[in-house]
Amino acid sequence: MKIGIIGAGSIGLLFGAYLGKNFDVTIFPRRKEQAYQLNNKGITIQNKLEYHTYVHASIDKNELNRQDLLIITVKQYQLESILKELKNLHNQIPLLFLQNGMLHLAQINELNSDYIYVGTIEHGALKVSDTSVQHNGVGKTNIAVFRGKAKKIEQVLTSNIKDFDFELFPDYEKMLLKKLLINMMINPLTAILKVRNGQLIENICYNRIFLQLFDEVMLLFPKEHKEKLLKDLLIICNNTKNNESSMLRDIQLGRRTEIDAIAGYLVNLANEKGVNMPLTKMLIGMIKGMERGGVK
Repeated sequence: MKIGIIGAGSIGLLFGAYLGKNFDVTIFPRRKEQAYQLNNKGITIQNKLEYHTYVHASIDKNELNRQDLLIITVKQYQLESILKELKNLHNQIPLLFLQNGMLHLAQINELNSDYIYVGTIEHGALKVSDTSVQHNGVGKTNIAVFRGKAKKIEQVLTSNIKDFDFELFPDYEKMLLKKLLINMMINPLTAILKVRNGQLIENICYNRIFLQLFDEVMLLFPKEHKEKLLKDLLIICNNTKNNESSMLRDIQLGRRTEIDAIAGYLVNLANEKGVNMPLTKMLIGMIKGMERGGVK
């Protein structure tokens, strides 16, 4: 099976390294220099032990149509730049999207592919260089069908790669919503407060803000089991207490964040439902201000 991975950030490199053990993987980075490095060095995974996976890398978009599966790992706000190429693909090529939030659903719904999947990632990954990624936490990848049937991705679901499990979910909306709520509760607060995940439950003052935000967000989802969801969130914060969130790393590195894909989606939903979300809107403004350094 030929698998193409669009994007060579932390998630693209992580998937390339692990899937490259069982499949013929081609990475499609944005830069020619990174493609050259990947073709020469392969991908190095830094975990308990370091090991290498050799993959093919290309910036030739014509090679996209030669894949049996394409995994799109770019951030949500980067999707617009590749939608044209995705719309020109053969409609039988399955697509797996691994973006945070839920804003991208409207974009991928415009594509011609007969088989579209969405996923959420529980792994921790940090890009070290153009050819190296640190695997901070082993989890699994959750996948659900957005369009079509699961048959086109069965080889990946049953690949049995050590430390890289996959699970099929029956409902893509519930799967994405759970991950969105996790990201909403952890990412903006850790980025603004400049703390690791565990501080949201260990610091009394930070935890008070965390709980206030949770109560506000839950106004949008009155049918959800609030107590169980809060318990799950606290477990995640504790299990990842030494991790830095992806949004905190984006702020530290001067990169654009995914605040619109995460909190922006919730504000749009709140506007539709007539729910006021002042704390969420304030967090969006603070993150955007940090992104731009206060410059218009």
